[in-house]
Amino acid sequence: MRGHHRTAVVAVLAAAVWLVAGAHVARGQAGSDALAIIVHRANPSDTLGSAELRRIFMLETQTWPQGRRITVVLREKGQAEREEALRAICGLSEADYERHVLLQTFRGVVTRGPRSIQSASLMLRFVFNTPGAIGYVRADEVDNSVKVLSIDNLLPGDAQYPLRRGVRAGKVSWPLW
Repeated sequence: MRGHHRTAVVAVLAAAVWLVAGAHVARGQAGSDALAIIVHRANPSDTLGSAELRRIFMLETQTWPQGRRITVVLREKGQAEREEALRAICGLSEADYERHVLLQTFRGVVTRGPRSIQSASLMLRFVFNTPGAIGYVRADEVDNSVKVLSIDNLLPGDAQYPLRRGVRAGKVSWPLW
């Protein structure tokens, strides 16, 4: 009886490991083309709608609901990740986005434009160190130093997640990275 019990326990453990590993791999594959929106871990926001996210990145919304100033963080100009993020989040090319920011600055609506960051690791570090920051990295680049926001109540591993490579503000586009 003891041998059968041990065999059953080993079989159950093996099945659990197989299921967890399979779910992790499937989630990683589903999320590898997704753009994760990241904020400081202490940010009380857990989710944003696509329209809210667009307003934040368009610098139309400049404070979080609790009153903290938002710092939008983008990759540097000319990087494919920046172009793809601007298309997916704002529906704009980099040139159109730059014109928008310049116009908003000229009108006095924006006093501080978005910050530019060189790499995903520096993006993670900046968001970790800046409580009001919001940025993005590929879902497979996320670590536990930041919080990933759900967008339209979906996370990057979810099949219907709206911010994926080749998606332009809800429409299929071309892959840039």
